[in-house]
Amino acid sequence: MLPAPTDDDRRYCRAILPQVSRTFALNIRLLAGTLGDAVRLGYLLCRAADALEDSWPGSAEAVHERFTRFLAALDGEHAAAASLAREAAAGADGREDLGLVAELPRVLRVAAALPARHLAAVRLGVRTLATGMSRYAARAAERGDQVPYLDTETELHDYCYVVAGCVGEMLTRLHAAEYALAEDAGFGERLALAPTVGEALQLTNILLDWPVDVRRGRCYVPAAWLDEHGLTPRELVGAPHRELPRLVGRLERLARAALAQVPDYVTRVPRRHVRYRLFCLWPALWALGSLARLGAEEEFPWGARRPRIGRGALFRDAFGSWLTVRDDGRLRRGYARRARIATGEG
Repeated sequence: MLPAPTDDDRRYCRAILPQVSRTFALNIRLLAGTLGDAVRLGYLLCRAADALEDSWPGSAEAVHERFTRFLAALDGEHAAAASLAREAAAGADGREDLGLVAELPRVLRVAAALPARHLAAVRLGVRTLATGMSRYAARAAERGDQVPYLDTETELHDYCYVVAGCVGEMLTRLHAAEYALAEDAGFGERLALAPTVGEALQLTNILLDWPVDVRRGRCYVPAAWLDEHGLTPRELVGAPHRELPRLVGRLERLARAALAQVPDYVTRVPRRHVRYRLFCLWPALWALGSLARLGAEEEFPWGARRPRIGRGALFRDAFGSWLTVRDDGRLRRGYARRARIATGEG
């Protein structure tokens, strides 16, 4: 059994979030009370698992063993959390994500103090994510660099589920736990739609992060797609290629199709839960805004820069959504208009 969290533990969890995700740190402010705490802790644990996948190289056996200890720590095994934290601290070298793993025991202490239903939702979501990540990360370690991380489009969708879709489910369960909505008529519908919302954001990130990911040896463009277009991972960056726009368009269409379903989820959230609606809506609006920047980057995706929207645009989208979020019809029309702008239709 984990010891009770201290005030320092709680302060750490609040302070570290903006360092590991600036964007998420904006919309988490919408959620107060136990829901806000549970979402923050769930996100921090997901980011810790992400660090095991992305920032801690090793053999397939070493990667699998670290994830095994992480899952044991999630279930309350203090020794597993402590050993993982010690090793992460030794290799962190200023990396904020591994620094988070080095503080895993205190994050777990705070999480363990959540109400039972909230804690169960966090553990289920993080366990699903970490189990899936372990499978892909260990395989990648076995294959070596310059091999696509994913084999097929089916794996692309599966990967999006295990790193983001299950997070949407976790958030849906946390929202239900906070407001006793497990028996609400819309809960099942929201839970069914939640993976698509997560996939929409993950597909967008995969597309936007293409220039950085491929250069560090992580290619999320499925191997089957590369074969169809006659490309290798190395040819995805560094110089233009006539097949690159086709690949970009293929991934962008998947992202936009998933993003188009976000209002279906949001409008099934009770209207009185304005802040949770906005919490879910803002990242999708920002994703649409980022996709609108693709055409402005002449060297995307082979160049070095990731398309980004400015903070002014972030806040304009956030402010505008306050005016429509309570009315389902206005919300859908406003979102559709933003999606058209993102495609250049105006």
